[in-house]
Amino acid sequence: MTELKISLPPTAAPEDAAPPKSNGKPAPKRKGPPLNQIYSLPVPIRTFPLPAFYPNNPISIIHVAYAWLKQTVRPPPVEPSAVFRGLWSESTNSVHVTDDKSMRGLWEQGFFGKGSLSRSEPSWLRRELVRTGLEETHVSEILTNQRRQERAEAKWERARLEQEAIRQTKLSESQKVAVAVEAAANIVAPVGPAELLALPNSLSDIKVTKLKPVTTSILVNGDYLAPPPELSLMEQLAGITSDAGTNGSATAPQTPASRSRGSSTVSRDGSEKRHKSVRFSPKVESTTFDFSDPPSLNATLEGKSHEHTETPTEATPAPTAHIQDVVNKEHLQLTPQEAFFLKFGLGALSVTDPYSGLELSTMEMLRLFREHSYAPPRNGPDADDLQPDDSFLIHYVVYHHFRSLGWVPRAGIKFGVDWLLYTRGPVFDHAEFGLILVPSYSDPWWKANGKQAEKRSWPWLHSVVRVLSHVTKSLVLVYVDVPPPPVFDEALASGLTDALKLYKVREIMVKRWAANRNR
Repeated sequence: MTELKISLPPTAAPEDAAPPKSNGKPAPKRKGPPLNQIYSLPVPIRTFPLPAFYPNNPISIIHVAYAWLKQTVRPPPVEPSAVFRGLWSESTNSVHVTDDKSMRGLWEQGFFGKGSLSRSEPSWLRRELVRTGLEETHVSEILTNQRRQERAEAKWERARLEQEAIRQTKLSESQKVAVAVEAAANIVAPVGPAELLALPNSLSDIKVTKLKPVTTSILVNGDYLAPPPELSLMEQLAGITSDAGTNGSATAPQTPASRSRGSSTVSRDGSEKRHKSVRFSPKVESTTFDFSDPPSLNATLEGKSHEHTETPTEATPAPTAHIQDVVNKEHLQLTPQEAFFLKFGLGALSVTDPYSGLELSTMEMLRLFREHSYAPPRNGPDADDLQPDDSFLIHYVVYHHFRSLGWVPRAGIKFGVDWLLYTRGPVFDHAEFGLILVPSYSDPWWKANGKQAEKRSWPWLHSVVRVLSHVTKSLVLVYVDVPPPPVFDEALASGLTDALKLYKVREIMVKRWAANRNR
C-alpha cells in the first residue's frame, strides 16, 4: 500500500512521567494499576499467537506443539468478543457512544474517540467525583491544572522580585545623586593651600548633615495641624511627596467627595499608594494597591475573600451524596474515520441510524460518511456525485495505513495539521509527528479532465513548520495518489477492499534546516 516509506524515529519523554517539582520534592506516585496493564491491548481484539520456535533450542518445539494442540482441542473465543454500540450524530458529524463500559473499553483499547466534556480521555465523571469529595483518584486534567497554577504563581513571583530589584536600584542611584549634589553645594571654592588640603578625597569622606526645619502650627477648622516638613533633594529624587507624615500616613484632611473619587497617599518607602473605592451592589469594597507592585495573581481572590465573611447563626449540615447519585453527562465522540475503522477493519462497532433505529451496514456507513464529508452534504436527490477524492476517503486511507503499522493517529486540528502520530498513545508519550494530507492526481485521467491539486504557498509551509517546531513535533507530508472515478467505481462494485487498494500513500518528512546545526 506504500510506495515510499521514510523511517520515523521513535518518540521519547513519556507524558505520564511527571518531573520533580521546583521545590525539590518528588512528584506523587500514581495510584492504581500500572499503565501498561490498563492499556495492554492496542485494539479492542485479542490475539492468541503460537510461542516462538528457536532452532538452536529443540525443546521449544515441544512448547509450540503443546500450544497448537491446546488451541485445536479448545479453540479460543471468537474475536471481537464485545461489540460496542454507537449512534450517528449528523449535527456533530461523529458517532456518539454513551455506555460507560463501552467508553472505557474504546479508550483503554486503542485510544479511540474523545470525551465530549474532556480534553481527550473521557474523565468528566471522575473529575466530578473528586470535586464532590466522593472519591480520591488520579485525574490527569486536575494535575495539569495544578501544574499550570504553580507555573503562574512562579511567574508572578519572578515579576515581583524583578520589579523590587529595579525599585531598589533606582532608590540607591537617587541616594548617590543626592549625596553628590549636596556635597557639591556645601563645598566652597578653595582660595589657598589650606583649603585645597581640606578637600575630601572621595564621596565616602563627605558627611551630609541635615538640619531639622522649624515648623509652626496652623489652625484648621479649630484644630492645630503641623505643616508638612520640607523635603531634601534625596527625598525628592526618591519620589517622596510633601503630603506624607512621619509615620507614612496621610495628614491632609479629605472631604467625602474626594474619598468617593479615590485618594492617594505616600508610604514610608516613598512609593505612592492609591485608595480606590469601587461600588458594588449592595455594599462598597475598597481596594488598596501600590503603583510599584507588579500585577498580583491573588488580587481578585483577596477582593472576593471578604464577600462571604458573615458567619451563619446556625450550622447547616452538608448534604450527603453517593456515587450512585452522580449521573455521567459525558459521551465519547468517534470521528467518522475511527468509527469506520472499528466497523470495517475490526468489526468491533455497530452504528445505529437515529431516524430509523436500524443498524447501518458497512456500505451504508461508507456512503453516509462520504456524503457528510462535503459542505453542504451531498445527500439530496439533486446533489452531485461522490468523487474518490472526497475528504473522508483521503483521511480514512491515511488513518487505516498508520493504524495497520501500529501507530495511534489522533486528530491534529489543535496544531494546525490533519493527524498526530503517537507511538503508543497520549497516555504514554507525546505525539512527535504531525501529518498533513496532500491529494495527488498523478493518473493521466485527471490531467485529461483538467483536475489540479490545491496550491500551497511557501509562507503556509513555513507557518506550519514553525508551529510544530515550537511543540517539538516534525512535519510529515502524506501524499495520497487518488485513482480515477471510472476505475474506483468499478473496483467498489466488486468490493470495498479492492477499491481501497487503489490508493497509494507516500510519506515525506519536512525538517527545518539550520546551517550551524547541520554542518
